[in-house]
Parts: sequence; C-alpha cells; structure tokens
Amino acid sequence: MSKFEIEFKWALYFTAFNALWLSLEKVLGWHDELIQQHAFYSLLIIIPQVVFFYLCIKAKRDDYFKGEANWQQLFVSGGVLALLIAALSPAVVYYMNRFLSPDFIDLAIDRYLMSGGKEAEAKNFHSLEAYIKNGILFNVSMGIVIAGPVAYFLKKKKPL
Repeated sequence: MSKFEIEFKWALYFTAFNALWLSLEKVLGWHDELIQQHAFYSLLIIIPQVVFFYLCIKAKRDDYFKGEANWQQLFVSGGVLALLIAALSPAVVYYMNRFLSPDFIDLAIDRYLMSGGKEAEAKNFHSLEAYIKNGILFNVSMGIVIAGPVAYFLKKKKPL
C-alpha cells in the first residue's frame, strides 16, 4: 500500500459525493428559485464531510498503521486528505457551473443586485474563478479544522 493511497481513495469518494450533493441542491431548488437559501444550506455538507474524514483517518489508523497511531500521524493523514479534496474541488465547481446549473452564476449575481449590492462586487464575488478559489480555500481550511479533533479521538496506543 502506498503512503497516501487511503487518502487519495477517500478524496475521490468525497469528490463524487460532493457532485451528488450539488445535484441534490439543484433538485431542491437552491440553484434557481430558492437561490437565496443556497449559502446557508450548502454548509450542511460539513456534516458528511466530518464522516468522510472520520472514515478515512480510521482506515489509515487501522490499515496503514496497523491499529496504532498517534495524533500527529493521523492529523497529517487528515491534512493530506484536505489537500487532495481541495485539489479535486475545481472539477466539481466546473461541473456544477457548466453542466448541472449553467445559470447559477447569473442568478446569484441577480440576487446580489436585488439585495442592494453593486454590479462590480457581484461579478467579482460570483464568478467561476471566485468559486474555484473559494472551494479550494474552504476545503483546505475545513479539512484542517476537522482533522484535528478527529485525529485526537482516533489516536490509539498499544496497551502496556
């Protein structure tokens, strides 16, 4: 087993889940008629993200470290997972904005303008480039925040 095979596998799983999550958002109307609710409800993905990190870090402890690993080893595993998810996130953002919801950016800009925002700000904040950048930063930062406590709870030493 290669050093980061487990993290890569779970990053692919999470990326596929993320694409499915975006499809659910579309079905629920958060990409069009209920776009004003998108910013709030899209954060619910953090709940399954914690589960994915838990499962990955637990698999790393059990399969790679043979059941015994300290916090630092498991935190590094979570950090690698966060970086891999972040590296894959532009593909998901592109899929959403080009195939799943091609009108999403225009609708988000319209909604921003209706709430009193300026057009230049709206176009700067709601662009494919901005969404890709925000996706990368969100996945790295949330991944690190999640990895710390998950690694703490999953650390395990051999009994004396």
